[in-house]
Amino acid sequence: MDPVLLLSALLLLAFGLIGVGTAEPGLLQDHLLRVGAALIALVLGHLLPPRLLLRYALHILVGVLLLLVLVLLLGDGPGGVRRWFYLGPVALQPSELAKLALILYLSSFVERRGEDYPILGPVLAVGSLVGLVLVEPDFATAAFLAGLAVLLFVLAGIPWPRLLGMGLAVALVVLPFSGLYLAQFRYVSERFANFMDYLQGESEPGGGAYQVVQAKKALLLGGPFGQGPGATLPHLPEAHNDMVFASVVFATGWLGGAVVFLLYTLILLRSLAVALALKGGERLLALGLGLYLALQAALNIGVTLGVLPVTGVPLPLVSYGGSSLLVSGFAVGLLSRLAREAAERPRRKGVAR
Repeated sequence: MDPVLLLSALLLLAFGLIGVGTAEPGLLQDHLLRVGAALIALVLGHLLPPRLLLRYALHILVGVLLLLVLVLLLGDGPGGVRRWFYLGPVALQPSELAKLALILYLSSFVERRGEDYPILGPVLAVGSLVGLVLVEPDFATAAFLAGLAVLLFVLAGIPWPRLLGMGLAVALVVLPFSGLYLAQFRYVSERFANFMDYLQGESEPGGGAYQVVQAKKALLLGGPFGQGPGATLPHLPEAHNDMVFASVVFATGWLGGAVVFLLYTLILLRSLAVALALKGGERLLALGLGLYLALQAALNIGVTLGVLPVTGVPLPLVSYGGSSLLVSGFAVGLLSRLAREAAERPRRKGVAR
């Protein structure tokens, strides 16, 4: 297993234990079990051949689409949202699986079709994923999926005129329904309005920006070296999940926060190095996995620092949450398998000669 990726993942999981234990000590035992499941997923991702996953990527995508439809019909969640299947003590969130399915499918498309090919099929597939997640409702995850897809299209070498044409067509279809969506799910516009009030210094301490204000307070109280895992964290909603970075910094200090940032940077740089040694769909797969982990981390940390609106997107490998931990663990394992294959191929060529 790739030492850089494995060490980065293990350290991030350890920081997650510190953050969850600081925020919600009563959840620590449960989180330990979830970390164990994430490690199993990591090993599984390393054992599965990437070629096999790419071959069945369309089947995986269809399976995730069916789960997204079923969760709208049979799912549950707080405040009337439908994002989770509750199977006893286990909660499955299909939108987390959608991130992996998206990367696999687009990588498989490039592998099979190449870059100079009509992209209507992939755009419809991505649009279906994004649309189903959007109506759960989960605006932040839907936007993340759409942004990740655009990045992968660009990295795959799809011609700009084709991308712009598709983007314009999608905008013409979506924009007429945007007002209806915002009226139905007011939390999206409210979060943005609260964020603008916060930036302009007009938010009230107990108002919509309360979570961000409390997160920044925890970050400042952490100081250079932290208050330690046993210290009492200021009241902070979702401190074990969406705002877990604030809990980590409160316990381990700004130094600990810098190490977390460095670990995600290492994962991204390692994915770029692996991608340069691969070709076709496997190259895009390595890039996609690295971008998924690093960009989602940047989004979560940006929210905690108060430079982005509140999204509810978890911090990969750190936040409390079963589906997120499983998918991010599997992603690291699969990236490690790609790193191994990239290292073995020059040796095979040398033997063949």
